[in-house]
Amino acid sequence: MIDYSKLPLSITAFSEFCERNKIYIDKTDLVAKLAHFDAPIFLSRPRRFGKSTLVSTFHELFSNGIDKFQGLKIVTENLWKDTTYKVIHLDFSIIKERGERSFDQSLLTQLKIACKDLPEITDLADSSNTYLQFFLKQQSDAKFVLLIDEYDAPLTAVMGDKEEFEVRRRVLSNFFSTIKAYSGKFRFIFITGVTRYSNTSIFSAFNNIKDISFNPTYGAIVGYTQDELEHYFKDFLENAVTELNDDLGAEKYTYSSLIEELKINYNGYSFDERCRNHVYNPWSILNFLSEPQRGFKPYWLETGGAKPSLLVNYLNTFIDKKVKKTELVDYLNLEFIKRTNIAALSPTITSIEDENFPFFAILYQAGYFTIKKTEPDFLFVGLPNKEVKKAFAELVIEKLTNKDAIAVNDVYKDRIADALAHKDFTALKDEFNKILNEFSYESVVSFKEYAFRDVYKVMLQLLGYNTYTEYQTALGRSDLCFEDDRRLYICEFKVISRADNVQEKLAKAKEQIREKRYGLRLTEKEVITLAIVIVNENASDKQKPMREVAAIEEVI
Repeated sequence: MIDYSKLPLSITAFSEFCERNKIYIDKTDLVAKLAHFDAPIFLSRPRRFGKSTLVSTFHELFSNGIDKFQGLKIVTENLWKDTTYKVIHLDFSIIKERGERSFDQSLLTQLKIACKDLPEITDLADSSNTYLQFFLKQQSDAKFVLLIDEYDAPLTAVMGDKEEFEVRRRVLSNFFSTIKAYSGKFRFIFITGVTRYSNTSIFSAFNNIKDISFNPTYGAIVGYTQDELEHYFKDFLENAVTELNDDLGAEKYTYSSLIEELKINYNGYSFDERCRNHVYNPWSILNFLSEPQRGFKPYWLETGGAKPSLLVNYLNTFIDKKVKKTELVDYLNLEFIKRTNIAALSPTITSIEDENFPFFAILYQAGYFTIKKTEPDFLFVGLPNKEVKKAFAELVIEKLTNKDAIAVNDVYKDRIADALAHKDFTALKDEFNKILNEFSYESVVSFKEYAFRDVYKVMLQLLGYNTYTEYQTALGRSDLCFEDDRRLYICEFKVISRADNVQEKLAKAKEQIREKRYGLRLTEKEVITLAIVIVNENASDKQKPMREVAAIEEVI
């Protein structure tokens, strides 16, 4: 009988892992390695990857020593000899939202709570910075450990409010400047976040800060590696095979095929400059293992992880200002790879109106993009897995059509499924044209040929079909493939600039499908090949612009 209570869902405190007998992924060898540094350390990772658990592990180690680490690498490999320290542990995500009190007063309260078990100081301080200065001045010989989780959350939460953003930036700048001035009081400083904001004195005052965000040594310090998944969760993986097969009423999954499906859905993240380490999103894995009979759901999307405030606030503030809808069209190809470098992926934002802050850097920091491969001086980023592709598809479609995924499903899912089930390709053409009409004119007018294909790929992905473009065969590449449980559909698109040669292009699409033998695929599913012609005719003196699916026909 599997004990689901051992899964650490929504558990971040190291002490709770121990007290409640939760599965703990032992990365304490890396914890010990980092804890030996004296310089301040910064780690950037997306939400839901375990940053808070890492911070809590440091808290336990420095405040109580290794008593609760028995059996872990830090003890079994004799990696720790240091003493204990007073720990100041701050979680800035707690004070990111607006309230009746000012941000400075909220930070002051957090400081008082964090220091409540430390030597008493005056109660006269009326600001967070004054309190911090009083506190550090009065500690003559003591050494402290400072842990700050989600340092950037208060700034990201007010990205669209220039005045409040500047108020918070000044408070944080003073706060970190004081820490810098009293740096001799600290044995260890560890800071996590998502985005690098300048003028907060973190990256300016701490001229010796060690940023490990792209360091291959720490590439798997959060997240689950393949070895960790199969070592710590072996019983749960075997149980998932049984649960899935029982639910399906068939022996569809083996242990090996389950692992492959998990890789497709939740693996593929790499954050280091050598692309050596690949990790799973812990949140998605734990949710899947807790209810495997539900299948491979997009848990990162369902629980809000895929819409972090950084990205949402940025798009809400700057869509059609700095981020044009035409730029979003370029991201419709879910298989794209973009060449970049570390500096471009981790720019330091000067202000919320910083013209030099690239949109794709926000997508990387938010967890949509990941490092796919590397070359000297360059990184290549793209979407890591199926779960993120679905989340990204929803994001792009929502901004281009002003409809959320639920509305899209409500309108099209049953109609398209019915058209495909009955091989009614006239009805399918009608639905494809309705989809095209969902997009604003300013979006569609800039469509290149590939964009039409990508539109349907993204929409079909949203509707639950497994989709991929330019699938390679021995004789050529098909434009678009999508599949359900019974059938595989292979599509060849032809985009024409004049409506008077539809039949000619339709014939060419059919000829290409037959010549390249797209229908000959090694699959147990029924394979259906479709020739699709789209008219993309610009406006002229004689007529309005025309953009429509003119023909969809099966090639037999």
